[in-house]
Amino acid sequence: MKKFIPLDAQCDERKIQEAIAASRSAFLAGEAERPVSHLEFLYRQSKFIRKHWWLLQGLLLALACAALRCGETGSELRRVLGLTGPLFVILVLPEAWKNRSCGALEVEGTTLYTLRAIYAARLTLFAGVDMVLLSAFFAGSSLLARVPLWEMLTQFLLPGNVTCCICFGTLYSRRFPSGTLSLLLCVLWAGVWSLLVLNDAVFLAISGPVWAALLAASFFCMGYILLRGQREWRNTMEVKPLWT
Repeated sequence: MKKFIPLDAQCDERKIQEAIAASRSAFLAGEAERPVSHLEFLYRQSKFIRKHWWLLQGLLLALACAALRCGETGSELRRVLGLTGPLFVILVLPEAWKNRSCGALEVEGTTLYTLRAIYAARLTLFAGVDMVLLSAFFAGSSLLARVPLWEMLTQFLLPGNVTCCICFGTLYSRRFPSGTLSLLLCVLWAGVWSLLVLNDAVFLAISGPVWAALLAASFFCMGYILLRGQREWRNTMEVKPLWT
């Protein structure tokens, strides 16, 4: 049986929807008159990032550089690089998961800018700062510890890329929306990688072309996960933006 709705209630509901539509149009028109540039938007988003994570990342790389300089054997070098790469990425986890862990997705869904734009801006900020930190680390390791660039790419960047895949794969997942699970998987991967590279028989059995293929695959996988997450963010986050 169809539920009867009084005529007055129908009129009130129609007026409410008209008022909402008028408010939305007025808000969008006002924002269109004062557009925000990409650089200004990045600057605004940088205020919401806790800077001590970048300080911790820099301190980690400085300690790793000092440890590489004191290392004497190839296994010690691989141990330091293999642990530093995943730990460097794990320090991004608190900021990357902050929106979901604090339950701010629904609130951010009411803003003019989408969650896609917000995540993209913060990822860009982290990528820029981390690029500076990693450039300094690569230069310091090459000059002070005499670590070959090839070793840095395969023993530091490769496990770091895989950790990024785990981190952002779980971040953009509807099935495993847990920061704790992401952290556990990253730590587990760091342990598996350490066992792999510290086994000289296994390490020496992997040829240069195989290392190069694994490194290329890690970049491809990380790029795919990030692009897919940005493309399907609306379904993943399960929120509906109010203004878009």
